[in-house]
Amino acid sequence: MIFDKMERLAQYKGMNANLDKLIDFVLNNSFDALQPGRNEIDGENCWLNNNVAPLQAQTDLYERHMDYIDLQIPIDDGEIITVKPVEDLDWPPFDTETAFSHGSAGTPLDLVSGTFAIFFPGDAHNCGISKAGVQQVRKLVGKARIL
Repeated sequence: MIFDKMERLAQYKGMNANLDKLIDFVLNNSFDALQPGRNEIDGENCWLNNNVAPLQAQTDLYERHMDYIDLQIPIDDGEIITVKPVEDLDWPPFDTETAFSHGSAGTPLDLVSGTFAIFFPGDAHNCGISKAGVQQVRKLVGKARIL
């Protein structure tokens, strides 16, 4: 998992060719010019979703991905994402790209405008937790297929 400021996003290129395409797209396109929903970059290899995400006071639902790296970029302030190593949760058997597990609170990340988080397959993340009663946020969620 990586949590950093947008000004340093480019330094994370070189880990995965599809992640590089996603990072280049983010750095070379205005967020205001993005279409709502899925913005195509390279088919199923990488894309960027422009979403309005509902938030709730608390949730114990973690997710993990097997085939994709997540890049999450908040446009609005107000979302907390908690993270845990996948080994700290009990995962049901699954054969899909995304799996879910319930668990106690993990380490919180305060996603504010100007920051980003990258989640790899070993990173369980619990999205959509409200900070200070915020009801929803606009955020970008990019997907980069693992090579």
